[in-house]
Amino acid sequence: MSIRLACLRDRSEANSHGHPTEMIRRLKAPKPAPGALPGAESNAARCYVCHASESFLLCEISTGSIVRCVECGTVYRSNVVTGREYDSLYQDAATMETPFYLANKTAADPDTEPMPTYRRGLDRLEQLVSPGRLLDVGCSYGAFLQLANRRGWAAQGAELSRITADFARRERGLTVFTGTVEEASFPDGHFRAVTLWDVIEHFDDPVATMREIDRILAPEGVLLIFTINQESLLNAIGHLLYRFTGTRWKHLMALFYDIHHNFFFSPETIRGLVRRSGNMDVIDIRFGAANVRRWRTVPIHPLLIVGSDVIDLLSRPLKRRYRMFVYARKRG
Repeated sequence: MSIRLACLRDRSEANSHGHPTEMIRRLKAPKPAPGALPGAESNAARCYVCHASESFLLCEISTGSIVRCVECGTVYRSNVVTGREYDSLYQDAATMETPFYLANKTAADPDTEPMPTYRRGLDRLEQLVSPGRLLDVGCSYGAFLQLANRRGWAAQGAELSRITADFARRERGLTVFTGTVEEASFPDGHFRAVTLWDVIEHFDDPVATMREIDRILAPEGVLLIFTINQESLLNAIGHLLYRFTGTRWKHLMALFYDIHHNFFFSPETIRGLVRRSGNMDVIDIRFGAANVRRWRTVPIHPLLIVGSDVIDLLSRPLKRRYRMFVYARKRG
């Protein structure tokens, strides 16, 4: 599939979209074939959230182009990883043993990540909805499920990786379905709460999956989404370094746009996604630190770790921290 690239010459047009530093190239997707479903062509630059045909290039890295939709503002990988390729990423034993995943597997110390993050998210969730049936989508090795069960929830998980799902069942005695939440076919309105911990950015069709979550969530139930904030100060500084050094900082962009991630949301675009997904409304958004020491999947230079900590301190009063806790309630 060919993608037409045209340089933007009118600076005022870039400013009108609110992201002047990002308006480098305009990408236009080809029109879908008659009868084709929206987003059916995985190589198209067409937005997978609102299906707009134009987007702007943010950066090009070894794993592909990262673009921003002109209409809804969602940032996504132009070649979204889908199908067998998507599934194979989560069946790789080496990937499941990287620090990000091992932190979930070995979680024991309540003061070591990811447990403090899980507790913080669950504390707020329990202020919004009383314990009942809870589904953790993408539950990995099951550390959060264990915590939720101890606090009175009837928690179970859905997990694409057979490696981590088997561990959660065998070693932790948890109830975990292996596969996607759509494949699980849970009953309508079955769960009082659904959680997505570092998961929504991995979806290959976020609108479809969110609609399924809306279906299985009970009226007045709450969805908790924990994800990266695309509009964080750390991300903004990374993009400036990428541009002003002649794109020599591609390795930094590779950290921001990991191959496992297809979509990258801001507070504004996550609200838009939730609105498109059925009967849910975002009722609260809170922010958290990057914690790159614990969450990394590739080696990071110590200076970048120190730099990210400093930027995180600066981003706190600006409400532009790297992580978001997003809470959405299903209308009754």
